[in-house]
Amino acid sequence: MRAQVHPFILACLAMVMSLSSNVASANQPSPLEVLKTASDQMFVELNANREVFSNNPAKVQALIEKILLPHIDIIASSKWVLAKHWRTASKEQKIQFIRQFRNLLLRFYSTALAEYLGDKKGEKLDPAMVKFKRLRAAPEDTEVTVRSDVTPTSGKPIPVNYHMHLTKKGWKVYDVSVEGISVITTYRTSFGSEIVTNGLDSLITSLSSKNNKFLAQSPGFKGKDKKKANN
Repeated sequence: MRAQVHPFILACLAMVMSLSSNVASANQPSPLEVLKTASDQMFVELNANREVFSNNPAKVQALIEKILLPHIDIIASSKWVLAKHWRTASKEQKIQFIRQFRNLLLRFYSTALAEYLGDKKGEKLDPAMVKFKRLRAAPEDTEVTVRSDVTPTSGKPIPVNYHMHLTKKGWKVYDVSVEGISVITTYRTSFGSEIVTNGLDSLITSLSSKNNKFLAQSPGFKGKDKKKANN
């Protein structure tokens, strides 16, 4: 992901990566409905409580956990990101990696969005900045790509595609690509290089250190919040 990607897109990427081959009930919302509902809820909450969320990653994280995390399978995303290294990891290593990878995603996206809201100084977010395109899929499909464009306050629309699978709990996102760059592939490449060079334990320690540093520097993470974040 490139640094100039719109901060709101970064926050949306917290919705990445859930995977299961189980078939869901016919009463489950469609993949497009799942994303639209989550997006609408985020806009409503953010616009209604701007002062609470502005420059406060802890509050934004709580919102992301409430609205977006139900659509995430961190265990499956961790498995995909580690790829072949998952098979050789111990149970304890898997648990620790899942925890730190989850924290990495939450800290990064919540901080980006909190800073963006602070810069806007009370200006409301326009839900029209996110436009989902018509879903092209057959009724029997269990894997789809939901395409969207996110338009920053200035500049051209940025394509954001959500790759989704049907699970027993409904449609969930397992990967997101921004301007053709896959989140799973990006982390897999980065983490894979470090594992080959220094080992999985070193990667886990590095992620833990970065997450703790994030907590120490970010407003709103104090006392119980820091303890909860590290569990």
